[in-house]
Formats: sequence, structure tokens, C-alpha cells
Amino acid sequence: MQVPETRYARSPDGLRLAYQQWGEGPPLLMVPGLVSNTEVAWEHELYNRMLEYWGRYMTCVQFDKRGIGLSDRPDESPTLAQRMGDIVTVLDAVGWQRAHVLGISEGGMMSQLFAAEYPERVDRLVLASTNVPPGYWDRIPGYVRDGDPLIRPTPEIIAMFERLVDGWPENSEYFVEWFMPSQATNEAYVRWVSRLQRLSASPKDFARQVHSVMSLDGGDAPERIVAPTLVAHVTGDRVLHVAGGRLLAELVPGARYIEIPGNDHFQWIQSNWRVIADGMIEFFTGTVPEPITTRRFATVLFTDIVGSTKRSAALGDTAWRAILDQHDVISRKIVEQHGGRVVKSTGDGLLVVFDVPSQGVGCGIELCDSLVAIDVPIRAGVHAGEIEVHDDGDISGIAVNLAARVEQAAADGELWVSSTVRDMMLGGAAGFDERGEHALKGIDGAWKLFAVR
Repeated sequence: MQVPETRYARSPDGLRLAYQQWGEGPPLLMVPGLVSNTEVAWEHELYNRMLEYWGRYMTCVQFDKRGIGLSDRPDESPTLAQRMGDIVTVLDAVGWQRAHVLGISEGGMMSQLFAAEYPERVDRLVLASTNVPPGYWDRIPGYVRDGDPLIRPTPEIIAMFERLVDGWPENSEYFVEWFMPSQATNEAYVRWVSRLQRLSASPKDFARQVHSVMSLDGGDAPERIVAPTLVAHVTGDRVLHVAGGRLLAELVPGARYIEIPGNDHFQWIQSNWRVIADGMIEFFTGTVPEPITTRRFATVLFTDIVGSTKRSAALGDTAWRAILDQHDVISRKIVEQHGGRVVKSTGDGLLVVFDVPSQGVGCGIELCDSLVAIDVPIRAGVHAGEIEVHDDGDISGIAVNLAARVEQAAADGELWVSSTVRDMMLGGAAGFDERGEHALKGIDGAWKLFAVR
């Protein structure tokens, strides 16, 4: 899916708020958490899959709050009244008098108050990974169950946020370990989070946002909500304890509650993200999403950095990470230019799909040339055939496995393709040099492979 165009809405006090709109169906306004950038969110497959999935069932709007992402920076920390006004500003900009509202983390706290103060503008409300206002905090311990994580005292939580502020934006490992522990060993994801941090807020802007959030107080907003409400939480959430979610569901009149196993504050990062996502979609639309797997023809490209382990040891973690960050930014830009879609990061490489072989081969050649220019040689492999596309964006099938084997066989610095791809591109601009027959692990028979000139 093409990344939606970023537009701007102007608030009453003159600040411009970045927002995007995509999808089809009932209107859904997404109120983000502490960190956001409407454009960078589409760059990583773990975020991208959720945004695309929502768009299948609803017309979605997401925005960056004042002081964050692509929106204007105010001179002072935003007040609660200004935050409420910004939600109204975005709704007005897209022409929605009423909408479903999804509030995430800090955005869930804003959404509680918005639903209470503007009941005429909220159809249904989902509060995900959020908390109750301060006046209810003393009741949270009563909702702790056996097996829950320990509740950290408030001073400890404040100290952890201060540590996040002090190291921003160079402490992505700490940020991921705390907020998204399931991805702590996913180096490509940690690098992308570092980019999200840098492009969401400067150190000064982030400090202002955190201190503003700590002063948010929605009073008795949960008890004044009249819209049908769903509260969703992850059992092992390390940022906002699950007991707060359970209490919130009890405070909101008639609220439903769903809880799933896991430890991530951002629920869509987990492997079981569909459980909560489908529950929310059913709540908003009345339709239960059906798991869908489709078969289609595609060209599959795998890449891998040559000698990454040795180079990492020789350069040291900091220097090597800077190089990998360059690799990620360059690679994703080239993939987009050639009409491809990044399915996932694979350690030090990528898995990408294209509609036709010429796109995959053109992309592979440009990746090899552009990355060796920054001293990051890769090898790459391309195959084309029928694949299975799952509704979480992942792909599988023999064609995918074969592309991986072609990449593994490729010589350092070269793009190799299967005979299938070579035959489909005969007469085109690309030239091919035969590299002999190869027995590919898990694939029947011998396969002729070709290097692309």
C-alpha cells in the first residue's frame, strides 16, 4: 500500500498538526501515544502491517500531537485543554462530526477526557495500553492478580522516564527493552526505533512532552464516558500495569475488557497482535475479521550483508550500528522506488516482494551498487513464482524458500537469480552470466543460477 499523503490542520492558536487518512469503512480517529511520526510509522513492517490492517475495515486518520513528529512545536508544554482542542481540530479538518476513537497509551488518557467532554463526537471508544487518572491510582493494587508483574512505586517509574529523557534519542536499546521487550534482540528493529526517536522529537521536545504527560489529570473522566467502550491491555505491560487497565474497564460504565498474554506496551509489536486487533475491529464494525491467505504470483528478493559478524567485531558496536542505520535507510528508499514492499528484516538483510521480475532485479542491482559505495557489500538472490500472502503481511511458500537459497548461494557483492527469472527477462536490458547448477537445500533437483550484470 502507498503511504498516505501527510496533510496539515491548523489549530485555533495557529499551530499546524500533521495527519494522514487512508482505508475504507467507518471513520476511526487514532490518538497516538508519547512517540509518533506519521510518515516514519510506515517504514517498519511491524507498524506497517497494523496500519494496513486497520485500513481494510475502517477509514483511518492518525496524527502527530503538537510538539511531536511532523507537527509544530509550541513554546510551552501543551495544556489539557489544548490537547482536547487538537483532537477537535483534526476531526474538523477531515470533515467528521462523529467518529470511533482509538486512544493508545498516553493517547488513551487524552481520549478518556475527550469522550467525557465531547460525547456528541464519539461513536465508540477503545482505550489500549492506558491507565486511570491519578485520583484512582490508590485503587490499582486491588486489581493485581497472581502471576502479574510487580507494581513499581511511582518514584521508580518517574526515575525510569527521567532516564529515558536524559538519554534521548540515543538510548533505543533501553527504550525497546522497557516498552517493547519482545523485540529487544531484533537489531534491525532497534535501529529503526532509534530513527523513530530522532524524527519524533528532539531531546528538549521529548523532555517537554514527558513532563507534560506526568501532569495530565482527567479527573473523573472514566465515570462520565457514555460511548460504548472497550479497554484492551497486555498482561505483562512493563510501562502501565495491567491492573490499571482492569480498573479502568470497571470505572467506565458498561465497558468491555480484553486482555492478552505478552509484555509489550505497544500491542501491535507482538506475534499475537491479531487477537486484540480483531477484537477492536469487531467492536468498531460488528464484523469478525476472517483469517485470509491468498496465493499470487510475485518476485521475491533476499539480501544479506557480507561478513557482518567480522566487521561488527572489528569496528565496535557504535560504529557498526551507524553503518547499519545507513544500510536500512538506503535499502528501504531503494525498495520503495522500485515498487517493492519490505516484508521483514532478516538479521542483516531484507525480504522484499515485487509484482514483476524486472522490479526485483532492478532493485537488487541498485542495492548492490549503492551499498558497496558506503562500504557495505551485500549478496542478493531473486526468484519468481506463486507465494502465499498472509493477512499479517508475511509470505511463505516454495518460491520464498527458493529465493532464500539463491541468495545464500550468491557470490559476495553479486545479485544472483534463478533460471525462472532469467527466462522471464530474456530480451530485456539485464545481462546474465551462468553460474552453473546448484543443489539448493530443501529444493528438489538441480537449479541453474545466473549472476546479473
